[in-house]
Amino acid sequence: MSTVKPILIDFYPNIAVLVESRTTDLIVTVVHNINYHIPLTWPIQIFHGKDNQDFIKNSTLAPLISSGKIILTYMDVVYGKSETNTLLTDSKFWQRVRGEKILFFQIDSIMCSNSPHKITDYAQYDYIGAPWDPSWFSFSKVDYVGNGGFSLRSRNKTLALLALLPYNKRMPEDVWYGLHLRQVNGSVAPVNVAKTFAVESLYYERPVGVHRFNLPCSIREKLFQTCPESKIVMPEKCK
Repeated sequence: MSTVKPILIDFYPNIAVLVESRTTDLIVTVVHNINYHIPLTWPIQIFHGKDNQDFIKNSTLAPLISSGKIILTYMDVVYGKSETNTLLTDSKFWQRVRGEKILFFQIDSIMCSNSPHKITDYAQYDYIGAPWDPSWFSFSKVDYVGNGGFSLRSRNKTLALLALLPYNKRMPEDVWYGLHLRQVNGSVAPVNVAKTFAVESLYYERPVGVHRFNLPCSIREKLFQTCPESKIVMPEKCK
């Protein structure tokens, strides 16, 4: 009597994750940038749609796909910017992510070659992203971390919180996680650490990464000098 062997899916200690259903050259540019800066043992899982599947497979990412460094995961539902909060607070999505420590990035983020910091420096945190300008929020001062568009997260703590607490749809997903992860003993990075990890609204000279932002022109020019890659994701106009 024959038996059917289960299909084993590799699960990794660390992984980088992109969700993108559009067809844009920024996918290729940003994924190459991320791949260059993360450790060799970290795969990149790209959640894509039907419309951009061939574009990705036929791009210069093809060798990374063939080698297994890039894992392609098909999404039958297209998630645009407005649906990001829904996706990232759905436990079914996180269950499809094939790693525990997750560098979640979007194509409006980039990593900086001149940073003295490394992504592995922040592995002890269950959530870290670029700190927000305190004037943007009415929450307490401990809740300024951080932007989810370039963030490091722990899968088990994310799933634990989703099992414990209903998502408050009035909040962006990253604000919600930063505010509530401590309820499942999650470690959220303090502002002074998070600012070295990424820049969005608060300036730091040499962060690990940058998320698209609109800093004053004078500050933006300084960051261009220390993180030239930030020009790739910068808005055309500054304050």
